[in-house]
Amino acid sequence: MRVTAFILSLLLCAAAGAAVYKQVLPDGRIVYTDRPAEGAEEVKVGPIQTYSAPPVPADALKADGADPQAAPEYTEFAVTSPANDEVLRDNVGIVRISLQLAPGLKPGHKINIMMDGKTLGEGGKSTSLSLQNVDRGTHTVAAAVVDKSGKEIKRTEVVTFHLKRFHK
Repeated sequence: MRVTAFILSLLLCAAAGAAVYKQVLPDGRIVYTDRPAEGAEEVKVGPIQTYSAPPVPADALKADGADPQAAPEYTEFAVTSPANDEVLRDNVGIVRISLQLAPGLKPGHKINIMMDGKTLGEGGKSTSLSLQNVDRGTHTVAAAVVDKSGKEIKRTEVVTFHLKRFHK
């Protein structure tokens, strides 16, 4: 296997150093090839252009003194369902909460969903939650992104919704 790889690399190097020929066809098209043809002229190919970026100074990574691993700016974070002031009708009291978050959740961060000011559960990575047996009436829902130390990074606007249950 190593011998085959070595032979292939030699062939590729030889092909890279081959001459290039330019030929103008009768219809005016220009063709470049590695095979000399009648009326073709050899093209001198210059060295390959390369660019090596200068090293980035360490202090440039911390332009404002912040940790380069610090939290990203979450550009969008909102409760998309239920809509603000929406009336939900469900006899079992099921409420589906959906969030929109962009960019995606950074490792070490979690989402806390709050209803009526109380955090639901331990927080997690999901942007949706289905609540059951919610009492009828007016409720509020919001969410917050928190880091692993519990510090709040971003919070949604509070959304108010009304749950009605059918009765006979």
